[in-house]
Amino acid sequence: MRFIRLFFVLSNLFAATLAFSQISHGGTPYFLQPSILRSASSYFIEMPSFNLDSVLRDDAINEGNMRGSYRFAYKFYTNISINDGIQTVLPDGTTIKQIGIRSPGAYSINLLLNDFEIPPGGKLFIYSADHSYVVGSFDYRNNSSDQILPIQPVAGESIIVEYSEPADVPFAGHFTITEVNHDYRDILRSEPGRDRAGDYDCMPDVFCENAAEESIRSTVLLIINGSTLCSGVLLNNTSDNDKPYVLTGVHCMCDPTQYPKDMDYYNSQAGTIVAFFNYNRPVCDANIKMKGTEEMSLAGASARVILERKDLALLEFKNSPPDYFNAYYAGWKRDLTETGTKHTNLHHPSGAVKKYGMTDGTIRVVSIPAGDLLDADSHWAVPYWTIGSTYSGSSGSPLFDENQLVIGALTAGYSQCTGTSPNGMTDYFSVIGKGWETDTPTNQLKTYLDPKNAGGMNYPGRDPNRLNPVTRLANARYTAGDSLITSELSSPNQGFVFGNSNLKTVEFAEEFNVTNDVEILGTYFLLPAFSDTVVVTVSVYTGTTSPQTKIYSTAFAPKYMNYSSSSGFNLQDKTLNSVPTETFVVFDKPVSATKKFFISYAISGSASAKFCVYNTKFGNASHANTAWLKDATKGWVTAEAYDYRPMKTSLAIQPLARNTNNTSIEAVTIPENTDFYYDRSGRVLTLKEPLDTPGQIAVYSVGGQLLEKIQIQQGQTAFVLSEKPKGTIGIVKITGNYFFRTGKFMY
Repeated sequence: MRFIRLFFVLSNLFAATLAFSQISHGGTPYFLQPSILRSASSYFIEMPSFNLDSVLRDDAINEGNMRGSYRFAYKFYTNISINDGIQTVLPDGTTIKQIGIRSPGAYSINLLLNDFEIPPGGKLFIYSADHSYVVGSFDYRNNSSDQILPIQPVAGESIIVEYSEPADVPFAGHFTITEVNHDYRDILRSEPGRDRAGDYDCMPDVFCENAAEESIRSTVLLIINGSTLCSGVLLNNTSDNDKPYVLTGVHCMCDPTQYPKDMDYYNSQAGTIVAFFNYNRPVCDANIKMKGTEEMSLAGASARVILERKDLALLEFKNSPPDYFNAYYAGWKRDLTETGTKHTNLHHPSGAVKKYGMTDGTIRVVSIPAGDLLDADSHWAVPYWTIGSTYSGSSGSPLFDENQLVIGALTAGYSQCTGTSPNGMTDYFSVIGKGWETDTPTNQLKTYLDPKNAGGMNYPGRDPNRLNPVTRLANARYTAGDSLITSELSSPNQGFVFGNSNLKTVEFAEEFNVTNDVEILGTYFLLPAFSDTVVVTVSVYTGTTSPQTKIYSTAFAPKYMNYSSSSGFNLQDKTLNSVPTETFVVFDKPVSATKKFFISYAISGSASAKFCVYNTKFGNASHANTAWLKDATKGWVTAEAYDYRPMKTSLAIQPLARNTNNTSIEAVTIPENTDFYYDRSGRVLTLKEPLDTPGQIAVYSVGGQLLEKIQIQQGQTAFVLSEKPKGTIGIVKITGNYFFRTGKFMY
């Protein structure tokens, strides 16, 4: 049977909308140093021309059959050895090899390296010919058994590959560039994942809806073989041992019309996968289409379960997510009947930031209308979406029940947005219970998800940081009233208040106050789009009244993981010149700080270059200032006391931290746009102002379950809540005759 309007929800995007690569390790390429290399890269290997009109016609046909892929790049297969480049030997014996590659008309270029093996001391960078974008360094820690390293897209039609190696290395590094991918869609300069206007208008971002925090932390974006984009979910198992199992769809790795394939094929495909965690839009401002962080990724997996005719794939990644990912291992349920009235879906349509969907319709197991490609009665039918829809790239995304347990993964569907509303059509999800036991014990979900043979129909999720929760500290709430702005100086001065300017105020800091000593794992920065080359240093200060003692510094050098079939996984520098971006700077070790600390950034380079961090326009005028500037003459001053443009604001800097005594972090209260306080020690919720009439407090879980309900008497302000597991998120709804407010807190 042919597919009639039904499509496998799959996209063949070569991940240029994302930074995807192995972890990079910092350092400085030689072009940034005053050396002869500034003029050495004048030789470029040029890619041949190709017929773009023909490629676009092929794409249109492929997309028109409703189960094809979304391509953005034309692939050149090459055989360029690093030894073919221009070589320079420095006085200390260091050898630098550079290769220029040009593909006329390309919006960006990404590479795949093969036979990749470099010694300790060797460093690899890839950067645009105008030096505006750099990825790397990659070093011996990026060596792998398959000797491949994929490099993320670098903006522009000309790039340079730079490899340096000291004189005393144990062996000579080597690699070959086997793929050059020419971006003809300009994906780096548009909001990621949006093919046409209106495609996602009915799909809310997860932080702008009532999505469960645990579900957000478990859902991941997958890039397969550098060309295919899908979604997936991190699952727990009955051993609670944090094995990194990810559930997705088999069709993400193979076109169903090409079934069957053997396990060797699927293992080769799994070995190319990069999983991105926390790729979420952190703001709900419709005017700022911000990309989520791309620095949290795992690379390389093995295929554990492949059930083609049920479209169930369970992968195991080589490494578990580190603590700073703050990942959550979702629970699962294998029942074949569903009685719940609310099911949710989190997904990455065409590589977009994570989206939310919810249905209040009754789901049931049906046969998917896909001819003889899939087994009968093997899929959940979601009859319609109450909120949201799915799209190409949503394939493999989880379907959660009302208790946030995973029951299946997206295979296909008819749903789409009609303006800001879903179109009321059906989507189909695989059924975990249908793949639980098979005739082959090594190819069934039970073996991996229930290694203790507990036999239960469901199993809860697991937070690996539950004993020492990781908290994202923030002095502003960009999903609840506060907004991002870029403050500029008033004439006759020029530049940004919190960035480059003629005043040479080049270091800026955000103040944080917590009740206990903490260790800081890294920090988020929310950035406007800039194309200028600047050098930025991130530091941590302590001090009782102002930033006084610098206790840690690191370079601001955001990276992402990339993969190519010729070179494998590699870290690449992240492009910051296309759209506003959330970027995470991971510290190489946890940094211990006192109850008051400051995160700063210092800018060096041309005074005319443009770089700043967003600052905040508060929704509540009573909010305290937390921003600082280092004045050229006065030293550190608060933003309120800055002579040139005083203001009350916060910088969009948000560190990840946890207490050193294994308890949840409690931020010292700063007035903000909420109507209550919560004191965890006494479990007391206090209203800022008493209600003029009787009312009610209702507390819900993030999944929508009512946790408790309390009646408010006129004039009453303090209420003792019941005890819940530490870390439980409560959604508070306060109502009176003429009053309605909501908020969030943690038990």
